[in-house]
Amino acid sequence: EGRLAVIAPRELHRVLAARLDGVTPGAEPDLTRTVVLLDPRQSKGLEFDSVLVVEPGSYGTSDLYVALTRATQRLGVLHTGPLPKGLVDAAG
Repeated sequence: EGRLAVIAPRELHRVLAARLDGVTPGAEPDLTRTVVLLDPRQSKGLEFDSVLVVEPGSYGTSDLYVALTRATQRLGVLHTGPLPKGLVDAAG
């Protein structure tokens, strides 16, 4: 239940939007929807019940902090590339 934010690098938005119903890549995110696709900067100042952070190794430090702190209840991380050191230490 609640709202889910998928926070991903802008270059992955087209691929992810094709798999998320009603999401148009490049459009302003519709914050009234149950699932919202954002990049880290678009998510700044917002809160979501659940957040899925995609490819966190591609973010700068401040964008990573923003992405990881948007969830109020559940946080997930999805990656194929290496994780930033801080996340490796936390998962260890």
